[in-house]
Amino acid sequence: MSFKPPASKDLAATALYTSATWAWGKLAHAKLLDWVNARLVFRITNFFLWIAGKGGKLPYALLHRHVLMDRLLEQSGARRVLELAAGLSRRGVTTTADPSMSYVEVDQAGVFEVKRALLARSAEGRDVLARSNLVFVSADVSQMSFEEVAPEGSAPLFVIAEGLLVYFDADTQAALFRKLASYLRANSGGSFVFDFVPAIEQPPPGAASRFLDRLLAASTRGAAFVRDNRTRDDVASTLIACGFDEVEMIEPYRVAEARGLPFPSVRSQQLVYWARI
Repeated sequence: MSFKPPASKDLAATALYTSATWAWGKLAHAKLLDWVNARLVFRITNFFLWIAGKGGKLPYALLHRHVLMDRLLEQSGARRVLELAAGLSRRGVTTTADPSMSYVEVDQAGVFEVKRALLARSAEGRDVLARSNLVFVSADVSQMSFEEVAPEGSAPLFVIAEGLLVYFDADTQAALFRKLASYLRANSGGSFVFDFVPAIEQPPPGAASRFLDRLLAASTRGAAFVRDNRTRDDVASTLIACGFDEVEMIEPYRVAEARGLPFPSVRSQQLVYWARI
């Protein structure tokens, strides 16, 4: 599929890799955002992961995480959704096929330039761009106001941050938790779903992994995965201290069959938090 994207420094390698993963996993509407550059990043990254001895489990792990978040959104019954650092996610496209859903994606302006151009390649994609219930908002997640970006309405809000919290240190995470909890408590409540596997639960990075980290930092203007000694319970306790009422932690592979996740027999390493008010 021939496509020349707009020039953008905002589109990270991770956004390309995950976009290719959704297409590889044949998720709904992922083909609308598929392109050769993303598939190239997918192949190169998987090659280095193979050298690092991590096999080919990353695509399965990301599919488990992504589809579990879809299932939690469905379970919540929410009609208002806010996705932070949405990248080239196909979730907003799929969700807003239901006109009763109101969906706002937040990311850098350059990301949305590419996303709009990808969608504009096909009649189906152009129909998506014409939807009034799917809105792209260019903003810095760490600086934005939820009052300014959340979709309109008084119903509970479902907030998703997929693949984002790994770049935030403990203080930055806590600041986001407090700001979001305060907004939800003042505006009909809701949920916050995100992924974060504490560094102490992960094997130490080898040479190939460190090389991938450097490539990632180069593609994200210096951003890299944060590593500290917090446990999953520490993160959950921080969520409660910041104003959430309850927190559920879910390892996708443990619920893969029950939740209808793809490739349920693969044991992946992911951890999804579902914080609620």
